[in-house]
Amino acid sequence: MKKIILLALFMPVMAYGQIIENFETGTDAHWTQGIDEHWQADTMASLAGTFSLHHIFDNTSSGSDCIGLPLTGLHPGEGLTRWEFLIRHGYDPSSSNNWAIYLMSDTDPVSFAGGASVKGYALGVNLTGYDDTLRLWKIRGGSISVVVTCPLNWQIDIGTSEVTGIRAERTESGFWSFSVYNHDKDVICTATGFDNELFNASWFILNYKYTSTRDRLLWLDDLEINGIFYEDNEPPEITECRITGRRSLEITFDEEPSDDILLPSNFFSDDPDNSVTGVARKTETIYNLEFAGNFINKISNSLVINSICDRLDNCINDIRISFIPVWAETGDVLFSEIMADPQPAVSLPGKEYLEITNRTQFHYDLKDWILTIGDQDAHFPHIVLDPGDHLILCSIADTSLFSKYGNTVGMKPFPALTDDGKMTILSDSLGNLIHGLEYSSEWYGSKLKEEGGWSLEIIDVNYPFFTEGNWEASSSGRGGTPGSVNSVSRDNQDIIFTGITNVFPEDSMTISIQFSETVIDLIGENGRITIGDDPVYSVSPDDPLRRRFIIKGAVPLVSEQVYTLHLSGEVEDFAGNLPVRNNFRFGIPGHAKKGDVAFNELLFNPLPDDPDYIELCNCSDKIIDISRLYLASINETGDTSGIFQVSAEPRCLIPGTFYLATTDPDKVTGRYFTSEKENIFSIHSLPSMPDNRGHLILLNRELDIIDEVIYSDEMHYPLLGGKEGVSLEKIRPEAASDNSLNWHSASESSGWGTPGKENSVYSRVPQSEDQVIFSSGRISPDNDGYEDFLVIDLNLEGLRNIVTVTAFDETGSFIRKIGENLLAGNGASLVWDGTADDGNLVNTGIYIILIELYNDKGKTKTWKKVCTVIRN
Repeated sequence: MKKIILLALFMPVMAYGQIIENFETGTDAHWTQGIDEHWQADTMASLAGTFSLHHIFDNTSSGSDCIGLPLTGLHPGEGLTRWEFLIRHGYDPSSSNNWAIYLMSDTDPVSFAGGASVKGYALGVNLTGYDDTLRLWKIRGGSISVVVTCPLNWQIDIGTSEVTGIRAERTESGFWSFSVYNHDKDVICTATGFDNELFNASWFILNYKYTSTRDRLLWLDDLEINGIFYEDNEPPEITECRITGRRSLEITFDEEPSDDILLPSNFFSDDPDNSVTGVARKTETIYNLEFAGNFINKISNSLVINSICDRLDNCINDIRISFIPVWAETGDVLFSEIMADPQPAVSLPGKEYLEITNRTQFHYDLKDWILTIGDQDAHFPHIVLDPGDHLILCSIADTSLFSKYGNTVGMKPFPALTDDGKMTILSDSLGNLIHGLEYSSEWYGSKLKEEGGWSLEIIDVNYPFFTEGNWEASSSGRGGTPGSVNSVSRDNQDIIFTGITNVFPEDSMTISIQFSETVIDLIGENGRITIGDDPVYSVSPDDPLRRRFIIKGAVPLVSEQVYTLHLSGEVEDFAGNLPVRNNFRFGIPGHAKKGDVAFNELLFNPLPDDPDYIELCNCSDKIIDISRLYLASINETGDTSGIFQVSAEPRCLIPGTFYLATTDPDKVTGRYFTSEKENIFSIHSLPSMPDNRGHLILLNRELDIIDEVIYSDEMHYPLLGGKEGVSLEKIRPEAASDNSLNWHSASESSGWGTPGKENSVYSRVPQSEDQVIFSSGRISPDNDGYEDFLVIDLNLEGLRNIVTVTAFDETGSFIRKIGENLLAGNGASLVWDGTADDGNLVNTGIYIILIELYNDKGKTKTWKKVCTVIRN
């Protein structure tokens, strides 16, 4: 809404007066000639009485002469003005021989110069063209337009000898009329027209254009001008102040001000950071002011004018104007209801619609606003959305179906909605974001209503960018509430802002940052983001919803160095929540090779309706782009499945960190209380993971195998009551994935899985120089997450060591071969889970672990160590 401020206008007492000139004094003393002695009041062929005004200059060449009478104090905009005179042109008119009487001119005769720069109104013949028709023209600094045309031909109907009378009138509203009469006072032509523009009515001017042999053939007499005349001793007043843009005003004066009004320095704003940068004349009394910056929205702004003077030097100082600019800002108007799947209809029309709501106390003109769905745009007509009002948007063909429910705008085209959702954007006429979302069918919260006929409704309009969790299926018996308050409306405060969800370098200077929801005020705020100790050079939006931004760094990134991006405490979501995650590690990725990334946790036999998951760990010192890794499965016949991209978007996997892929992250985090949500990501589909046995491979973009695992349900802890919902975890991420001894069931105390975080069975690498190191002197294999298994670490010399590890009971009886003829290299780790060779748990007791080593030089070595098994 644009607020109009009407200012008080002092109206002086009007005086009806007249100017009469019949030249019977034999002088033109009150007149000013463009060039002296080219005109004279003489008796030669006078039109009435003894004397008439006559052109007397005998020019040896063609010319243009003018003479004028000042119209001091005439105010044609305040009452009827009438001009009446006699005229004779003694030669047939043409484009080179013609006359024009400027009833009002803003230019004096000396400065007239043929009328090229005049602003005013002129009555005459052949001012333009050569058809000899009498017309009234408006002249505006070289631009000439016809206001009134009288249907007579001066050469044929008047001639060169006739004395002709003309009477012209203008009402205060701008209605023009004139009539032509002969010496007998018989009216021979009348005409009317309308033009309400007014210029400075300073002069009455007679202009004569002629060739060298056609001078001295124009006469004027019996001039009478009637109108509102009074002496102007009042300064200009501002009659209207109109906001024309976010940084522009239009000011209207009651009279033309002096040229000083064009100086920007004559104005100053109450806002010290904003100033007038330009003043442009739109008309004689209307001026447009441009400011350096935007006004302060939705509150009173003030402008002070140092001085305003008119053309007569009547001045007023220190004039203050107050105005309230209003434009819609992000979140003021929002999508409040979505009918994306109207079939089968409940009781509403079976057609798609959207609803928007004005959640503020201001009025907004939606003209030229833009609705964007996917890649389709539709523009709004002129319609005002009042405070608190709802507006239904639909196809123009469906307007009549929805108009009975409330205010409706039919749009052509109305972009198609989809059940699964598209990015849906509402922008103002300048393209600024007002609201937007990417809705999802999962927001319904009801499998039955998700099938069609029910709308999605926002719960709390005060949190427009609180999306999932602030929308649900309509509870109205009609299937929706278009045009009225939502059926699900209630308080539903947005209390959390997750913050940064991804940071990825596109090159050494360009970094993409993504947030969990819209961030409004980050654009250009370079100081709110740092990379290490360095500020960034620039921040710009990279998607319409302002969830993704492009950062230009101040210092180039170094390959494979880990950086931390930090947000200041000033970055908030729309609801004012500070980000939970305001730091994010990233860097320029390297190329993934075999062993750089490893399988770390698998859930292949989930509980009913739960998804599988695969967890990976970066075991290298490189930064890996996880989007360049792919998963595949191999079936029992050796056939490989299609490949599945681990991440659809580029993402940095930092050394030592985890990445878990699943088709439903929310179900995973809801099921496993020890999960790390920020490391759990959605994947469209996982390769086949049978419940009993499977074979998975991890590949890079070049299809080189990075890691491989063959799993089976037999790798689980044997005494588990059930295996559904229990993940398999590696004792260490870097341990060989293809060795079943490196895997163990997740502990019961961890909730049977640790998605996205360190495994419950993780065993730290011992810090010892001993050649044989036990993780503990005892184990209690009850799957409680504490000393459930024995990890045997070997620190060996050389690279060609063959190791065999065997478990015996205290009587020396064979229990199990933990590892046999294992090529250990210079080190190895083996795991004993307290089971015998038959797969059953051993009894409580003391067990001897025999380690035998053979190397390529024929040397052998043995170690005997003891481990106690305790069973509760």
